[in-house]
Amino acid sequence: MSIVRQNLMTREGYTPYCGAERCLYTWPRTFFNGHQFRCKCGWQSSFEPAFIAAYKAKLANDRGNAKEVRS
Repeated sequence: MSIVRQNLMTREGYTPYCGAERCLYTWPRTFFNGHQFRCKCGWQSSFEPAFIAAYKAKLANDRGNAKEVRS
């Protein structure tokens, strides 16, 4: 597993840097759009569906645990 993938699965709030060769912005972090990670310059990651499904499950689990802590 790559460091980026490991960080996505273990570090809360982590997002990868933009992967565009010539991004308009200086080393921006991406945001998760529900399907892939995207930069405001338009670049989008290309993680395979199985990894995205695992990431979404992790997000759902994290959100469920956060609700339990707040209760």
